Amino acid sequence: MKNKILLSLVATAMLSTSSFADTAKDIKELKAQIADLQAYIEDVEDNLGAVETRSYSDKIQLGLGMRVEANNYSTTYANGSSPANEGAIWRTKLNINMKSKIADNLKFTGRLSTYKNWGDSSPDYLGMTDVDSRQGRTPDNSNALYVERAYLDWYMTKGKVPLTLTIGRQPSSDGPSYQIKEGTARKGTYDALAFDGAADGVVLTANLSKVTPGKTALRITYGKPNNGSNYQSDLKDTTALGVFIDKECEAIKYKHLIQAYYVVAKDLNANPRAFDMNSSSPTYMTVTGDKNIGDFDIYGAMFEIQNVNKFDFFIHYSYSIAKPNGKTIQWGTQNVGLLSSASTVDGASTDDKTGDAIWLGTRYKVDANYAVGAEYNKGSQYWFSATYAPNDPMNKLATRGDAIELYASKKINKFANIRVGYVDINYDYTGSGMHLGTPMKIDDPRVVGADNQAIKEKTNTYITFNVLF
Repeated sequence: MKNKILLSLVATAMLSTSSFADTAKDIKELKAQIADLQAYIEDVEDNLGAVETRSYSDKIQLGLGMRVEANNYSTTYANGSSPANEGAIWRTKLNINMKSKIADNLKFTGRLSTYKNWGDSSPDYLGMTDVDSRQGRTPDNSNALYVERAYLDWYMTKGKVPLTLTIGRQPSSDGPSYQIKEGTARKGTYDALAFDGAADGVVLTANLSKVTPGKTALRITYGKPNNGSNYQSDLKDTTALGVFIDKECEAIKYKHLIQAYYVVAKDLNANPRAFDMNSSSPTYMTVTGDKNIGDFDIYGAMFEIQNVNKFDFFIHYSYSIAKPNGKTIQWGTQNVGLLSSASTVDGASTDDKTGDAIWLGTRYKVDANYAVGAEYNKGSQYWFSATYAPNDPMNKLATRGDAIELYASKKINKFANIRVGYVDINYDYTGSGMHLGTPMKIDDPRVVGADNQAIKEKTNTYITFNVLF
């Protein structure tokens, strides 16, 4: 409208000042001048639009992460049988990454994610699709776009001990040492053996590098993994409080990371909205209610070092302590509590259940484009961690048993790579990755003779195509 008014005024002025405006020739020239003016105004508007777009892009930087993978599973049950036809499962995950420097002392980071099986809208075999930490991290039946990360970094103070407060949905997934296999920079904050999934919370980080030798960061974390009262009014919310230390030593000249931690989780919910892990044809279990079933501690340490004569190495160790309170829920025909079972309701043992796990690996860079690697992890009978939502479709780090992985990768360009690999998991006990029920030996007659057979061995031959820019 403003442009039309401007053109009308210009035309009127030109007509009124021209003594030859009544001639056809002058009118034709006038129309040409008006057309030129219109083109000029449109060009100015385009330039202003481009400036406005650049202004927004300066405030919010967007990035893209995409993974396409094919997984070929082979399963052997405790009685020696196998599924008739497993086939390959193709999957695509898309991450939309966001960054914004709001002010000198405030930064935003976010990630929207969707993850789906090709041609399928059913949940993946690990189940637990209702668990908050899994949203956007594992395939589900909605193909929805989830908020996997959304947090603010507030740089509160400077000086000798700078303090940073991180608020929101935390960078608690894909932590060290996943990045070694994937050939990327560190993508998460916390040890992946113990923690992997989306998490809401508050983290206070003290940078101690100016008062200690080498780089040192101390983190105090608070989170709410499960808002139990949303499901039942008599449920307490699950809360977690942790302390983490990241350290780099001046004496070590190679790129490396040392991390140690201790985390306490209170009032764990049974949270039984899950598939029956032991079923040969998974279906939802019949569940009666939900309860707070106990507390949980986990502590550990890790060390990784990179580019040592073309080799990368890492080792992680973690120790878990489950503290059941004796309460149980009815899950199918069983009364189950925190890593415990009972013949009667709320009659489970209250003895602590301790477990541990180790994870180690290496990667060799053949040249600038090719690399090969191997990983091994082992978990005990009562090993339990907060790895509900790994991108690894087998959740191998939750294994109560042994797992090995061999892989080779090729760098396509600075943004993309392709990896082929083989994973072999041998389970010693049932229920890996689950916190409900007593883990039983795979060769226990009660397991072998059950209608729903427990998994004894599972392998995966996979190929993964990764893009990140």
